[in-house]
Amino acid sequence: MCYRCEATRSRSSGLPTSRARWPPLGEPDRNAAGLLLTIALHYSVLHALTVRAWAEAYSTYNKRVRPSLISFLAAFAGSLIVVGCSPKPSSTERSSAPSAETVLWSQNGWSDAERTEYHHLAEGSELVPYALISNVVSLKTGKPFLENMERFGFISDANGAGNPHGLPVGLTTVHSRDKSHAGLEMVGLNCAACHVAELSYRGKRLRIDGAPALVDLQGYQVELKESLKATLRDPAKAVALVIAIDHDLHAGDTPPTHDASVYASDPVAKSAGDIAAASTADQNFHSVSSGTADAAGASTALQGRSFAVRFQRDLALLKARLAYLKNGKLLLGGTEPGPGRVDAFGAARNLLFPKDAVLMQSPVSFPFIWDVPDTTQQRSGTDIVWIHYDGNTNSILERNIGQALGMGAVFDPSTYESTLRIANLHRLEVLTHKLQAPQWPADILGPIDQTKAKAGEKIFNDTCRDCHQNRLYALTDVETDPRRANSFGQDVGGRPFPKAIQPILDGLKARAFSDDGISTADQASMDAKPVIWRATGQYLARPLTGVWATAPYLHNGSVPTLWDLLHPSQRPPKFIVGNREYDPAKLGYSTTGNGWTFDTSQPGNSNSGHAGDKYGTTLPEDQKASLLEYLKTI
Repeated sequence: MCYRCEATRSRSSGLPTSRARWPPLGEPDRNAAGLLLTIALHYSVLHALTVRAWAEAYSTYNKRVRPSLISFLAAFAGSLIVVGCSPKPSSTERSSAPSAETVLWSQNGWSDAERTEYHHLAEGSELVPYALISNVVSLKTGKPFLENMERFGFISDANGAGNPHGLPVGLTTVHSRDKSHAGLEMVGLNCAACHVAELSYRGKRLRIDGAPALVDLQGYQVELKESLKATLRDPAKAVALVIAIDHDLHAGDTPPTHDASVYASDPVAKSAGDIAAASTADQNFHSVSSGTADAAGASTALQGRSFAVRFQRDLALLKARLAYLKNGKLLLGGTEPGPGRVDAFGAARNLLFPKDAVLMQSPVSFPFIWDVPDTTQQRSGTDIVWIHYDGNTNSILERNIGQALGMGAVFDPSTYESTLRIANLHRLEVLTHKLQAPQWPADILGPIDQTKAKAGEKIFNDTCRDCHQNRLYALTDVETDPRRANSFGQDVGGRPFPKAIQPILDGLKARAFSDDGISTADQASMDAKPVIWRATGQYLARPLTGVWATAPYLHNGSVPTLWDLLHPSQRPPKFIVGNREYDPAKLGYSTTGNGWTFDTSQPGNSNSGHAGDKYGTTLPEDQKASLLEYLKTI
């Protein structure tokens, strides 16, 4: 078994590595679409500033988020650990102290350089300026928002060439393609936020590329929105945040004197929190090419402008952030997804077709991605391989374009200009195809009983293998929760959703290719031909390689372990999600302790189905145990 190990250490973003403690949810806005952190910069104009305000802002917002000498030395020391070392086994529970634990990476297809690239390569999501998120204070914790991002289930990561700010896995920084502020450093999300997992067992932690994450995207959105809203509703805090942001962007030009109360009493500052929701489908948006954006400096848009002008524009920036975050209210409500789930297509429907918005009641688990087919090789209608839980498309590229929109890419619905990074989206797909299923980590979770596994192999071949071959099955056959399969094809404006969304995705793709000068030959190698979107009303049974690392189970994550899947009458009606401690006997995460409560009585959350003789749930207990043991080997 091959792993790489690294010492967990302090990060420049102040991210501790203790187990995530999921924040309690329940406010009305928690039912907004967590995925649609759809934010675009729209600057305006504002006033001058003061040293007293700067001093307050610096002490309030900046000092706590700058790396200390101690964290720098800790990170440096951690980087010197020899690649490929194996830690000594520990029989004690893992410590919550960041410096006391060792993190192992499952070596399932990527080099270290490829892993870093996948974890932080920007796909076009431009959620917020880095200067904003690195300075705003969390309303819930009272600390810098970026401190302890594990509270949302993000996986901490060290700073380096591909991750200069030490952001968690799945968070990216990139120069904005928005023409009004091209070059401004923006924070976004990419595939890795949802498709890199971490499990722990008796003090050891294993990270697995391509496995379902436990990140709570909705919790992240709501807390960011509420934190920014509270800041802007307090004029003094709003002024202090604006000053801190401007100091980060224009450190040498922030005025050293003045009285901040002048600006806190300004009517514009006093009304900063009173802002209506706005969509990122913006007909006033214009973009520059990715190359132009990358060549632009962070201050290009404001170069030569006075501090008074910059101050006005910075405050307008904060108001625009809040407007886009508030847009979640337009997505109605529905079933709370919680950690590790999202109703991506419900969110897309409500973003692109707000007049046909529906309750979002079809959340699904983030899927594992190590056996995703290479659809770029498809060149006819006879060799199509489908993706998603319902096999609704053969285009990974267009699927990922839709994902980027949901994650905060900005676009003009008329011209299809956008902030998409089309070449990066394809690169992320190429890296995905290099992944392999992870091997069972015997030195962490214990050895496999080979005798039982051998007996389980025959049971698997007789009961499971033939079905799990990327085949579609009717809802009357599997009898699992039907909402996801049925919801995708619902009409918008008199057309089935697949027919309505395909021309939008086609248009965004074509414009992104054109803007970034992608040749016709390269375009042909980046996507399936023809691209098809469809509604099947069925569920796709994928191969089960690496299934032990993909909890929770069923398309909606309603069954916590494989043991529970084989015992339908004992599937828990409620259980905790967010605890990373693994159960090597039941094959899934522990369902006790702190976390978010999954309630199977909510719409879209049913744990029924996949039961009966042909699903192995009536096997004798010894045969079920053998089957579970075999599932560790594939």
